[in-house]
Amino acid sequence: MKEDLISRVGFVKLQDDYKKIDEEIQKTLKEMGESVKRDNDLRENPEFMELRVKAMHTLPAQKEKLYWKIKNAVIIEDTVAYKEFDGKTVIVGTIVTFTMDGIEEKLTILGSSEGDLQNNIISCEAPLAQAMLGKNVNDVIKFNSITIVIKKIEKI
Repeated sequence: MKEDLISRVGFVKLQDDYKKIDEEIQKTLKEMGESVKRDNDLRENPEFMELRVKAMHTLPAQKEKLYWKIKNAVIIEDTVAYKEFDGKTVIVGTIVTFTMDGIEEKLTILGSSEGDLQNNIISCEAPLAQAMLGKNVNDVIKFNSITIVIKKIEKI
């Protein structure tokens, strides 16, 4: 698996999600036991079978996926590019203030799995982020027939 850029806040959330899966597995196992108490014939107990699949397959698969995301994570704030950031060039981990057809906007560019448009955060893999990365203050970008002018770049 490739390295995955992620903010320090996003990394902590990944670790919390990883720990919560163990709690969810324990809760599901307890529910399985309660289901057995209610209906001892496991062949005819769809609730038990559903819980079993969740505890034995679904949750462990989610946990493994998170494990590899954590293992391959590269904290944006620890990268050389971020540490040497001079405020002139758009990199992952920056807040970009720009005008789009004359209207001022602000977007934060974070890791590949951190996009959240409601909070003006886009993934570094999003087409708009790709168009902005490497550009400088006052650069003009044509994006989907829209004119974008970068006004300010700052660290997250």
